Amino acid sequence: MAFTDYETEQLRKALLKETRRCAVTLGMKKTSVDQLTKAVGIAKGSFYKFYESKEMLFFTVLEGIHAELYEVADRALCESDGLPPSERAAKAVLAVCRRLSDTGDMVFIEHDAKLLLQRLPEGVKKEHYHDDETHIRQLLEKYDLMPRRGASLAAATVRGLILTVSHKEQIGELYPQVLETLVYGACRELFE
Repeated sequence: MAFTDYETEQLRKALLKETRRCAVTLGMKKTSVDQLTKAVGIAKGSFYKFYESKEMLFFTVLEGIHAELYEVADRALCESDGLPPSERAAKAVLAVCRRLSDTGDMVFIEHDAKLLLQRLPEGVKKEHYHDDETHIRQLLEKYDLMPRRGASLAAATVRGLILTVSHKEQIGELYPQVLETLVYGACRELFE
């Protein structure tokens, strides 16, 4: 059965939504194509009209998450125009951490992203995948934020701060204050 353009688009959205849900709750390895197709109401054979593999579908989800996080940081930097550079950077990092915490996407990123990237064809990675440092550098340049000790250290620090989202439970009820303390302290060190 052929799908109309509208049906194709709706099914693609449904597959992405279900895959993102599974990425956070089950993980990529425990999610099957059967499961995904049943959830959106298509035959397993139809799946391959949308994506060439389960990995490509999960990669599309990962790219979507990265784009959303970039937009969250971009919006925070834009909205904090006029504040000192360290405060602007801190607000952007905190916004990204809140988003990761609220969506649960950090579970997928931490548990499956590395394996997923290993399973992708080299051509796909070269064409589509850009590491966090590339995105962080773009934002720093766009908003004319120059870290004192270089963009590489700033990017690595931001990655380290974002990883605290994974340890929210271990840190406990003081996590929001701990995160703010770490982020504002690091951003003062990087930008003042």
